[in-house]
Amino acid sequence: MANPITPTPELHGQVALDFITEIEKNVKASEEEKKRVKEEAEIVKSWLTFNF
Repeated sequence: MANPITPTPELHGQVALDFITEIEKNVKASEEEKKRVKEEAEIVKSWLTFNF
């Protein structure tokens, strides 16, 4: 039988502030990075074969 998933702990104090600061940065990926990721995903897809 699988082990139960434990709840995520709440963030308090400086850790919570650091988390909020990091989330608010909201840095978007550049067009170049999006293109690179898409090309690499296509390569990985070409490796996958599902023959059932």
